[in-house]
Amino acid sequence: MLGYGNCTRFSIPRMDSLPESSKPFGELAKPDRELPIGDLVSQVRKPKLALSNSPEIDPRNQFTWSNLGIVLSIPLVGGLVALGAIYLVNPLAISWLASSDAPAFYSNSLWNIPKSIKQIQTELARSQLKLGENHYLKTGEIIYTVLETETQNIREIRLYQPIRDRGEEKFLLVSTTTISGIDEYFVRSPLLKYATYAIPERLQPNRNRLPLKKFALLENSPNQDSGIWFTTSGNVDGIAYGQIYYFLTDKRSQLIELNAWTSPAGELPKWRNALSSNPSSVQLVINQTQDFEPTLLIYQPEEASATSIRKIQLRQVTLNEAKNQPKAYQDALLMASVGLWSPALGKFNIMVDELRSQGKTLSPFLQEQYDMIALHAKITSERAQKPNSNLGERALINIIDGQWTEALAIANDPTYKGDRIAEMLSKYHPHIWQRVMTMLTFTDAKEVKLWGGLVVLQRNGLRRAEFWLREQKVDSKDFNQLLQRLDLAPLSLNPQQLLGSVTYIGKGNIGSEWFLPPPKLESGQAWYEVNIDLIKDGDKWRNEPFPELSDRSSILLWRVLGLSLNSGLGVVLHDAFGKSQTSILTAQSLWVGNDGRLKILASGDDSLAPLLNKSVIPPLVTSGGTFDPPKGVPVEWQTLSSKAIERIIRAMYKELQRNGQVSMSIEDFSVLVQQQWMLLAVDLDGYGKSEYLLLLDRAQVDLGDRHYPLAIAFSSDGSLLFSDMNGGRVWMDVLPSSTEGQILTLRNGRYEMWNFR
Repeated sequence: MLGYGNCTRFSIPRMDSLPESSKPFGELAKPDRELPIGDLVSQVRKPKLALSNSPEIDPRNQFTWSNLGIVLSIPLVGGLVALGAIYLVNPLAISWLASSDAPAFYSNSLWNIPKSIKQIQTELARSQLKLGENHYLKTGEIIYTVLETETQNIREIRLYQPIRDRGEEKFLLVSTTTISGIDEYFVRSPLLKYATYAIPERLQPNRNRLPLKKFALLENSPNQDSGIWFTTSGNVDGIAYGQIYYFLTDKRSQLIELNAWTSPAGELPKWRNALSSNPSSVQLVINQTQDFEPTLLIYQPEEASATSIRKIQLRQVTLNEAKNQPKAYQDALLMASVGLWSPALGKFNIMVDELRSQGKTLSPFLQEQYDMIALHAKITSERAQKPNSNLGERALINIIDGQWTEALAIANDPTYKGDRIAEMLSKYHPHIWQRVMTMLTFTDAKEVKLWGGLVVLQRNGLRRAEFWLREQKVDSKDFNQLLQRLDLAPLSLNPQQLLGSVTYIGKGNIGSEWFLPPPKLESGQAWYEVNIDLIKDGDKWRNEPFPELSDRSSILLWRVLGLSLNSGLGVVLHDAFGKSQTSILTAQSLWVGNDGRLKILASGDDSLAPLLNKSVIPPLVTSGGTFDPPKGVPVEWQTLSSKAIERIIRAMYKELQRNGQVSMSIEDFSVLVQQQWMLLAVDLDGYGKSEYLLLLDRAQVDLGDRHYPLAIAFSSDGSLLFSDMNGGRVWMDVLPSSTEGQILTLRNGRYEMWNFR
């Protein structure tokens, strides 16, 4: 046996050597009489002193019940002493010792003690924080926001209990809620509903969290006796966002974090009666309306399930489809899902009327959906009835309300240009397209199809729109004028002047390819076809083709090309001696190929026809005014370095030798050039440094019947840049433009803009 304290070690005798009275309990003889349990235990535990082989045991080495009590009392006494010390420092830290009116304590620290505002501010300042807004609650507690000192972002929401401590007001921290901000993708997600562009990577979910700045009470809230509703909020690019909180004012006051929210309308959530079937209740409404597209998110406050740690929750009223409902109900939800609220309400009313005829009513779930659809339909219907001077907006509002015929009448109105409709289509075509495709599952109405064609026109061009409408079995006479008039989307090309060549067609049939019906040809006139080789786009010349012009309305092209204001085309013809003469044509129609090639049908005097073939190069046609290239500045040869002069002379002499035998030596040629040929300084390559240009007429250098003057260009150091003596690329002139270095040339019978570099 082992004792406690300074125990004595001894040996245990063998069982077979023990006397009968010392054997184990199972081998004890039954007593002569039954003993009380206490006596029995006492008898068993007390050793008999008569044992001959047992050593004597010191009673002080025995472990008794009293010893056990002493050992167990030590931690108990220690705990009571610690609780007593805590209670003396902060009685409210121990809720079961505090009065029944004291708040429950949820801090991790038992040593949380009341502090003054100054102490709290000092403590927060060590972490670059400070107290922000506060709200005094009817229950006596105060809600404080904790802000980052530099950014003013909310970092925490704290609940304090004010107390009096030796006549001074102090605050006991009851609970703390950490604020982490709202995901930027969630905040901007309503704007992405009809997005036609790629979503930036920074807006992908969980990429960036936007800070919260304000903390506000939500007025007119329900359950004001048992709780108070708050929201944090922030704002980015006019979008308001935040988080809903509910403060439960029971004995153990607590702040419950609920739904995050976002509002493109820039509004805080509001409590209002949004479900008309229950006028005594209010719902939390978040306004996500964008422009003319009403969207109201409606939430019902409800008690949470017994298993939830929250006491309350917000349940959103959705358009989720209930099972086993009639087709009218399914159609209503489908229409409502794309914003066709009024048609959806009409479908839903069919179902309601059927139920009433059977003596039935809507279930609470269906009634909520009906009320939500009715609320949105009321908004769109009222907007459609209000006057609006902007025809594009008026048409869009009618479409949103499902009034397709009224919207088309606005688009077809010939008393205005249609630019407002085109602007509206450019901005809102995704909104219209979803409604068109949804309505076409219910109706074959021509008005809906025509609006679909206008959307295709905006997105894919005129030819696709015509093809799509033909696929929808719409007669071309119903859409031709509409598409032509409303193809007004801006062009990326800004035509200022046209250059090209002309050929004679005749006085008879001109074919049916021309987009605009030409007038009757007058006496003494003939038809001419002008191929446009260059367009001055803003202040820069471009070679054909011009894909921006393909698949666009002829009415638009006629106006954009400047032909509606000035249909006159100038013609310049060149003879073999460099002399030119001019004539005039009148543009009457046009044609653009799928690849962007542009042709103009023009009328003019029939006497021009034989002159076209006499021109040594294709006659040059210009529109948008006269072709007036910049002139070079004469340069005195002696101002050039001797090295530059030598290079120029040798380069010209070599070019002449390529075209035949030169009858004079290079020395005599050098004297001739410097005495009789004029050198011009012109910025030819666009680098801001003047180059040198020689223009030679037929009297100076005769290379046979070809275009004159001949042109030879040199860099500022005398190196050869360009020569058209070989005729591969014929020099015409420097193109009139502030974009220097663009040269008009003739190559393979077509005019081209060409740069030296």
